[in-house]
Amino acid sequence: MTLHGSDAVHRRALVLSEVAAEGTTGLKRVLRRAVSGDEDAAALPVASLVRAVRPLTALDTYSLLRYAHIRESDLAGEISAGQRVALVAVIDRIAHLPQVRPPAP
Repeated sequence: MTLHGSDAVHRRALVLSEVAAEGTTGLKRVLRRAVSGDEDAAALPVASLVRAVRPLTALDTYSLLRYAHIRESDLAGEISAGQRVALVAVIDRIAHLPQVRPPAP
């Protein structure tokens, strides 16, 4: 991998960590940046961005992507406005649900 390539990998990792730290707010911001010309945000798979939101599980991610008609391989910069709106709408709905914690042992 070239130095330039490792810089891009590092920048994309920073974008994912932003989503992990900020949750749904970070995800929505990154999706907006992806269509506004941020090459690092645009090059990330939407599935990776959604999986970075805690406490979403792999099954949650699959369901959200399916609802928004987004494939696992679709990049954030390639999804349509309709797909983006559908994904953000469903994420907004689940963000308001109370967090369910497993019972203590």
